[in-house]
Amino acid sequence: MLYVWGTVLLFLAVSFASLDVNHGSREFVARAASPASIAGNSASFSYLSQWGSYGGPMTPNGVAVDSSGNVYIADGKNYAIDKLARDGSFLTAWGSQGAGPGHFNDPQGVALDGSGNVYVSDSVNNNIQKFTSSGTFVISWNSWNNTNLLKNPLGLSLNSTGFVYVVDQGDQRVQIFRNNGTYVGSIGGPGATLGKFLTPYGVAVDSSGFVYVSDNAPKSGNITKFTKTGGFVLAWGGVNSGGTLAGPAMMAVDNASNIYVGDISFNRVQKFGTSIGNLLLTWGSAGSSPGQFNSPIGVSLDGQSNVYVGDSNNYRVQKFSANTGNYISSLTFPRPGFFSSPYDAALDGSGHIYVVDQGNNRIQKFSVVGTFQLAWGTTGSGNGQFDDPFGIAVDHSGNVYVTDSDPNDRVEKFLPNGTFTRAWGSFGIGNGQFYNPYGVAIDGSDNVYVTDYSNDRVQEFDSSGNFLLKWGSSGLGNGQFSNPTGIAVDASGNVFVSDSSNNRIEKFTNSGTFLAVWGSSGAGNGQFNVPGHLGLDSADNLYVADTFNNRVQEFTSNGKFLTSIGTMGSGNGQLVYSNGLALDSSGSIYVADTGNPSGTSNNRIEVFASVVISSQPTGGGGRHPLAM
Repeated sequence: MLYVWGTVLLFLAVSFASLDVNHGSREFVARAASPASIAGNSASFSYLSQWGSYGGPMTPNGVAVDSSGNVYIADGKNYAIDKLARDGSFLTAWGSQGAGPGHFNDPQGVALDGSGNVYVSDSVNNNIQKFTSSGTFVISWNSWNNTNLLKNPLGLSLNSTGFVYVVDQGDQRVQIFRNNGTYVGSIGGPGATLGKFLTPYGVAVDSSGFVYVSDNAPKSGNITKFTKTGGFVLAWGGVNSGGTLAGPAMMAVDNASNIYVGDISFNRVQKFGTSIGNLLLTWGSAGSSPGQFNSPIGVSLDGQSNVYVGDSNNYRVQKFSANTGNYISSLTFPRPGFFSSPYDAALDGSGHIYVVDQGNNRIQKFSVVGTFQLAWGTTGSGNGQFDDPFGIAVDHSGNVYVTDSDPNDRVEKFLPNGTFTRAWGSFGIGNGQFYNPYGVAIDGSDNVYVTDYSNDRVQEFDSSGNFLLKWGSSGLGNGQFSNPTGIAVDASGNVFVSDSSNNRIEKFTNSGTFLAVWGSSGAGNGQFNVPGHLGLDSADNLYVADTFNNRVQEFTSNGKFLTSIGTMGSGNGQLVYSNGLALDSSGSIYVADTGNPSGTSNNRIEVFASVVISSQPTGGGGRHPLAM
């Protein structure tokens, strides 16, 4: 993470939606509940629904390619199997964190049989799971007759008759099963002699039935070849024996019985002949550029002589020519409807909500009930790309403005369909320059206000990005700032700013004249622990994402405390690092429940409905945004 996320926002770092796993696909369902009052001065809001869950950049372990060129990826951190088309476009994903059928805890290996069924080694759950090609669960196993338990299964491969070979790393062997989980036998066992293993990792089976096993141990680092029944044939490749492999991981064998090995220690791929283990080709080095690697693990081949490598810590699968090792392309994606640190939200006038998916460097668009519609943005500095986006706003014509933080230090403007239209700003302290732009707001004339976080000021522009004025400086006094974050403009043109490190809200005229201030450091009503983004309702009441107090607070436009929404946690109506929010015309609040950046919890949008308080008992009175 870059400057804002890793240094400036040291303490402003940045449960989950009901997911219907149906034939391998996921439907994003806004989960509603009976209104439950949220603690505060008055029970004026109730939890209504939520959508989303963690879905950060893929962390590929094993990789497999079917006869149509579809790519299956064992996605470790997302607890899923990702299925991509040949061109890298998303097809489906299945799985979530857990221990039951269809759930994973660090899936490692993935392999296909002749019918297209998908086999997955679930390393922490110590089992093998079998699915159809669309993700329907078929069977799982980790033992047979309560024996031969798997301990940390990693690589796996199938032979032409459907036998499943699994690296049982914890027991330092390879186990063999029929495709229904029936135990057949094992290969290897603990030891440093030929045919034994120290830290077995990958396994591959060629068209003749020979079995190849990689040993990742520094003292070994070799490839061992066996007959299909486990008879030792030869070993090669370990650096301790004069070879070129230091940390071999998973492998793949082509139709000519050449084998391709990912080497985690040397961050490269090597190709060998399997008759005598002779080195044929080497490519790759440590790094993140195309053709470089950071822990290459999974290796697979398609029918067009291309090699796919799971470049785990670069969060991508890279594609190469099997004949030359030349780089062809990269496959990477964040799953639609999932989030990695949602940071802010904005509503348009047509029933759509836009969410800054900060950790995935993109914007996602949903209906107000959480139906995914589209996403745009990738990591980078080009037009329409992002590197730590933090704030979002929509003008009266539906144009979308996004603050793209350091090192891009700019504001980008898009049409509602994600088409890039313009950008302005660069790093610096001059007019129209930024040092970590953070919040963005639009007034009634479509002028654009931006909090310039590390320059401790607010800048105002017209809708084309022309600089109009600025105000603020570093300090504790009225009209000064220490890391301003959120910003909002009311119907009268008054501007509200979250002065985050001073733990207060400041109010100005639209020309920057100071009007009022309230708040202090603390957890009481009207106090803050790093206030984030802001929102206004139709009565110009102000809502503050009180980030590290894990709540939202409501005030009148003059700073009188009204109520508090949310408590810390991952349950319905609870929040972890609430950073952003938006309000609809009914007064319902959509909160970007960011979650702790070191974990995968929350990462969702939660909706709180306003509840009409009456002194007389009534049959309800809550305003429900799903009825909009």
